[in-house]
Amino acid sequence: MELDAIKQLADAIREQTLHATQATTTTVSSVSAVAFKAPQFWQTNAKAWFIRLEAFFNTHTPPITQDLTKFHHVIQLLDSSTARRVQAVLENPPPVGKYDSLKSALLNAYEATQLQKDQELLNLNGLGDRKPSELVQHMRSLNHDPGTLFRALFLNQLPPDVRRILAQTPDADLDTLAKTADGIMGVEFVAAATRSVQNTSPIEVTHEEQANSGYGDVNALQRNHRFRQKHRTKTPTPTFVLCKYHTRFASKARSCEHFVDSRPCAMSPRQSGQGNDRASAK
Repeated sequence: MELDAIKQLADAIREQTLHATQATTTTVSSVSAVAFKAPQFWQTNAKAWFIRLEAFFNTHTPPITQDLTKFHHVIQLLDSSTARRVQAVLENPPPVGKYDSLKSALLNAYEATQLQKDQELLNLNGLGDRKPSELVQHMRSLNHDPGTLFRALFLNQLPPDVRRILAQTPDADLDTLAKTADGIMGVEFVAAATRSVQNTSPIEVTHEEQANSGYGDVNALQRNHRFRQKHRTKTPTPTFVLCKYHTRFASKARSCEHFVDSRPCAMSPRQSGQGNDRASAK
């Protein structure tokens, strides 16, 4: 009798455990369904949308792996204008690889070709409302293989004063240049200098600067685009330079030489007393 009672108790415990496990699984599935929702199709960035969608498939409980299920998920996330662009695939999908076929059709319809991206890269027209580091990220989205020309294109979008300061660090990598440019443009007097030259033509660099920064390549490519202007003025020798501390650490530098060869450091906190400082430095 005692053995029968123990057996019944064990069976009851197993049944309770099973129910608890099923309840937990149901709860997790419900939370996953609420927490992760696939976004509507992004016509302006189809490639990024598929990255987001496939992350949704992989984190869904259980993961969505069936070709037909993924195909139907995509259809539900298309608006009428998008569906019209890929209607042929929707009406007559292949027997195998329905999702991949629809994905390819959408990417072909909405993603720019590499040639179009290269054209956009060559036709960049300044920073706009972006920081230099944000411009670098945008350029990398257009071309993942930056080289000398890529670097020159980036530098050519910067204000002339900032460009001349960065020309003193030809060995710095692109990310370092971008962060340094962010710091320089955050200094008030550089912003004022930038505003004062907005109506002038692009700076004329020397042969040495062209060799160091690759400006010669850009000038050859864009001579008939932005650099040929009706009135060209010669830019004077830059007033500001960077000391060794700001050259290395940009805006994070804790020290400053204030003057380099009798010219003030571009990021010196003592620019408000520029005249007195120069006199004392001498």
